Amino acid sequence: MYIGPFEIMLTASTLLELNPLFQSVRIFKRKDASDVSITTYLMILAIGIMWFIYGLRIASLPLIVGNAIKLVASLSVIVTCLVFQRKAGV
Repeated sequence: MYIGPFEIMLTASTLLELNPLFQSVRIFKRKDASDVSITTYLMILAIGIMWFIYGLRIASLPLIVGNAIKLVASLSVIVTCLVFQRKAGV
């Protein structure tokens, strides 16, 4: 199986979908979400849902997997933001 530069870029971009998980960990460690914009992650979630549905419609495994990762990661930030903003009284 040949793995060229294009495949390497696609793999790297899929791994970058995990970035919001690092934000969730940071929020959890600091117990503070005041500097995080939930609106941004809601937009990422909405876009991810649309791409996920499109991937299902055309049966594209890379779109389905990549956007499933994006949905889980962005939901983790949204949930941790809501938990720690509520605790802070915001």
